[in-house]
Amino acid sequence: MLEVSELNAYYGDAHVLHDIHLKVNAGQRVSLLGRNGAGKSTFLKSVMNAGPTVKGEVRFEGSALNALPAHQRARLGMALVPEDRQIFHHLNVLENIAMARHARAGRQALTPQQIVDRFAMLKPLTERNGGQLSGGQQQLVAIARAFAAGPRLLFLDEPTEGLAPVIVQSMADEILAICNESDAAVLLCEQNIWFARACTDYVYIIDTGRVVFDGDWRSFDASPEITRKYLSV
Repeated sequence: MLEVSELNAYYGDAHVLHDIHLKVNAGQRVSLLGRNGAGKSTFLKSVMNAGPTVKGEVRFEGSALNALPAHQRARLGMALVPEDRQIFHHLNVLENIAMARHARAGRQALTPQQIVDRFAMLKPLTERNGGQLSGGQQQLVAIARAFAAGPRLLFLDEPTEGLAPVIVQSMADEILAICNESDAAVLLCEQNIWFARACTDYVYIIDTGRVVFDGDWRSFDASPEITRKYLSV
């Protein structure tokens, strides 16, 4: 579904990503793990054409995206939940989720209320404005909004950062349930290895802008030096 080849990304003169190769198959759940500053967020923004200057090839369902702008990539079925959430503070939960309808481009998707019904922690909050929500609640709204667009490929950027363990567990369960229902593929950028393992079946590790490992979780577990070298703080 997604094929990234020889991707290099720049902010001005700063060369941030170096010859990244990565792929996500239809319905697959993939993690991109790395420390803060390793290049995870830059990679997602590069794939979505949402900031960095990019060289290399990004293909979605066999077609090269080239200079296609971010909003058109969203309408192809790619949805990004950014690290900073970017929900609308003056809109309530249902209104925030309803905004995703502009990215559906004819794809079938659940209604905002149906989406909320799948996120237990959001059910009592539907009339509350985004600015009145906690960080964890805002994160759930951002994820729910992405699902409301009917994505075929969902990008999640550090969804567990700063969240309580009970919220992280609930989030993992709810993401997996709705992905299984919609058959959406996932590319998860994370530092939380437990959460990544719960949500995905294949792993890439990025360090200083370069992919240094890829394999399934069995291969990851067979190489404990990978964690010590690239993921330990």
